Amino acid sequence: MLIEAFSEAKDPSKPHTNEDRLVILPGRAYAVIDGVTDRLGTRYSGMLSGQYAATIVKGALEHLLSAPDAPSDGLAIVRALTDAITKAYQAHNMFEKAQTDLNVRLSAALALVLVHGSSLDVILVGDSGVRLNGTHILRMEKDLDLITSTLRREAWPVIGERTQDRLVQEQMSRRITWHGTRQPADAFEGLLTADDMSRIEGLAIRANQAALPHVPLELITHLVTGGIVNAQGGYQNSTSTILGYPCLDGFPVPESLIRIERFALDDIQTVEIYSDGYFKPGDTFGVASWEEAFAEAEREDPAKVVLYPSPKGSTASNWADDRTYLGVRL
Repeated sequence: MLIEAFSEAKDPSKPHTNEDRLVILPGRAYAVIDGVTDRLGTRYSGMLSGQYAATIVKGALEHLLSAPDAPSDGLAIVRALTDAITKAYQAHNMFEKAQTDLNVRLSAALALVLVHGSSLDVILVGDSGVRLNGTHILRMEKDLDLITSTLRREAWPVIGERTQDRLVQEQMSRRITWHGTRQPADAFEGLLTADDMSRIEGLAIRANQAALPHVPLELITHLVTGGIVNAQGGYQNSTSTILGYPCLDGFPVPESLIRIERFALDDIQTVEIYSDGYFKPGDTFGVASWEEAFAEAEREDPAKVVLYPSPKGSTASNWADDRTYLGVRL
């Protein structure tokens, strides 16, 4: 068995801010946990909520799967991790507030590979991915993320007409993605006008309608105008809408939103798990190949508005996101 792993914070000069976590239990379980970036700056035990969520999930998963009677049922594992986050709320007297305020929730995505007997199970809750045998990718894509990424992509050139400063362009495009198109124009320090915001809104709605004809116009408009902070939370762990997506947040994850697939262990030679800070996979197995692919994506589209649309891009000092890779050659 060969295991390779790598993780780096979006700000390489501040490794302690990394919201990704790894779980390595050789021969039993491998996972990448991606803490969801906090929307309001809420802290638990001195850590931002996304970082704390990933830490809670990592500890609970290692404890659960290290036991002699460790569960092999993916749904039971997700329920146990949910309970661990619920207990964290209660320890901080935050459970009641988290019930009603989605922006203070501890949230994390999970990509877990579980080995038991002659089988290998892939369990996905969120948008981290798994690649098997270097070719077969399992990942949950979210239309919701495409909508906010498209909003930023359409805002980018409009902002570029007002400033040549790439850092300002990044900051303003993120703000629009984060808070939507209906925020006061004075939030942009005179850089953008109300007409600019109306133009960005129209462009983003039309582009999303063309790309996602199956998504109702009112849902697209809701996300474009409200942004991530004001409009995204209601879709988390919701089965009542086409934009619903799963996340570990201390409240029940609908079973229909959890992806579980089983493979014969004898058919698997390599397992690779990665967080969404990697915008393209490596050509081959291993950290070196994935880091080469990462560097290539950064050269091709550092702003993440052309080839690799994202709600946020890279700057001269920060990457677009934390990134983590875990590779296992069985």
